[in-house]
Amino acid sequence: MIKYILGLLIVVSVVIVTITVGANNDQLITFNYIVAQSELRLSTLVAILFGLGLILGWLVTGIFYLKVKLQNIALNRRVKRQTQQITELTIPKVE
Repeated sequence: MIKYILGLLIVVSVVIVTITVGANNDQLITFNYIVAQSELRLSTLVAILFGLGLILGWLVTGIFYLKVKLQNIALNRRVKRQTQQITELTIPKVE
């Protein structure tokens, strides 16, 4: 439940920042990138770059989270296997 509230809080704060930045910046600027250039309003450019940064941040975080999650699964399997080996060694066999 806390994850959903935190996610909603992040989305609302992003929307508020975007609206605030967009409302105050109506200047036209020339944005040069590798292939071409375009004229954009400053608010649009800031919103696009902010969104790209947010998406890139979530991707990097997701990759690291997935890596740790897979490592955790592998370690849990290893612990189970080692626990089974210990119980086999400690329990005396009845012959």
